[in-house]
Amino acid sequence: MTPHLIVIAGPANTGKMPLARDLMERNPQLVCVHRDTIRDSLIAKVDECVITRIMGDTARQLIRAGYPVIAVAWNMEQIDRLMWEWIAADAGVPVLWLDVRHPNVAAMIPPMPVDVA
Repeated sequence: MTPHLIVIAGPANTGKMPLARDLMERNPQLVCVHRDTIRDSLIAKVDECVITRIMGDTARQLIRAGYPVIAVAWNMEQIDRLMWEWIAADAGVPVLWLDVRHPNVAAMIPPMPVDVA
């Protein structure tokens, strides 16, 4: 298992998690750090900047332990990009940035199941 970091960025409801799940199916060693899951696991409301730091700290520890990580969140602010690049550089691992707004990345998103009611 080679540690590395994949960051998926994009607005809400744009296919970030379907893309992450597809990548995890292809590489079962990937560990997903998902902003919404972290937020939902907290009992009290916490500032979003704290959730961002929790994501970063979690990913950093997983990478240090030798796991490849996929981080799924908004990740569209310059400060987000700087944080993830710093984490990767600090750990000495490559980072792959996947912004679902980019046509090449959007084309990677698997089709969403059609709900037939």
